[in-house]
Amino acid sequence: MRRRLARACVAVALSAGAAGCAGPLARAEAQFADGMYPDAERSLRSLEAESRAWSDPSRAEYALYRGLTLLALGDRERGARWLREARAIDVAHPGSLRPADARRLETSLESAGDAAE
Repeated sequence: MRRRLARACVAVALSAGAAGCAGPLARAEAQFADGMYPDAERSLRSLEAESRAWSDPSRAEYALYRGLTLLALGDRERGARWLREARAIDVAHPGSLRPADARRLETSLESAGDAAE
């Protein structure tokens, strides 16, 4: 009984942790989609330390949108660095990015040009 309760507690904690990144990350993505790039950048920057503990898919998504936002703000070098991180996660763990985000990543890396190398 005690072991079953401990497993249940761990499962709840893990699911709460995974869900914890969805809200703020989704808000930053919405800010990006609405063209509110400075707001998206602030939101994403505030999540950086926390994002290191996220799952591979969430971390890849975070890195993608951090890179896209920086590119939109004109910071090609830092934007490309984040995009390369998103790609590295998706290569190491195939399927980490949703198909649409994987296409967005590759298109963005191509447009970042020499900063992405």
